[in-house]
Amino acid sequence: MSEIKVFEGDLPDDLDLSNEKFIGLDNEALGLVLGRDPLTLVQLGLESKKFYLIKLNRETYKAPNLIKVLSNSNTQFIMHYARQDLLWLKYHLKVQPKNIFCTKVASKIARTASSFHGYKDLVKEFCGKDISKKEQQSDWGNPNLSEKQIKYAASDTEYLFEIRKKLVTMLEREKRIELFKKSMEVIPVLVDMEIAGYKLSTFEH
Repeated sequence: MSEIKVFEGDLPDDLDLSNEKFIGLDNEALGLVLGRDPLTLVQLGLESKKFYLIKLNRETYKAPNLIKVLSNSNTQFIMHYARQDLLWLKYHLKVQPKNIFCTKVASKIARTASSFHGYKDLVKEFCGKDISKKEQQSDWGNPNLSEKQIKYAASDTEYLFEIRKKLVTMLEREKRIELFKKSMEVIPVLVDMEIAGYKLSTFEH
């Protein structure tokens, strides 16, 4: 049974996630244009099926407890399309997680026979689940998130752990794991370049 908690502005002071080896990470915003479309929600998911949704204060973007969690290099943050998530986090929260795993890039390197690398596709292939992405286009600026939005936001991190494990197995089997690790070192550079005004197609959606 999953546990979903929604917090206003920041994680609570008494929530300690410093010993988590892996955390699923996702974001919701009002669009995809940096500077125009604000980041509204950060989702953290644990392998134990606990999910924490942080509705950010868009006036200040002050979230010291969340930033502390995201700054922990001992935790690996698993994202799907990490470049976009890291772009939002650095631009709005001024934080850049160091230890990252992008399931989209891992899929593109490991699953070269497939052209389907979306989160929904990977959940179907590796977890045998059909998930809906309908709520992705909903109003994430609404201060009162619907039950459907809350469940959708949690599901966006729920399957990342199993997907990661299976992709790592494939990457190791095909001797592509080192190439993947190098690609993870590239993403923060791409984020910095995009914030500086450069558009790159290498890691496009």
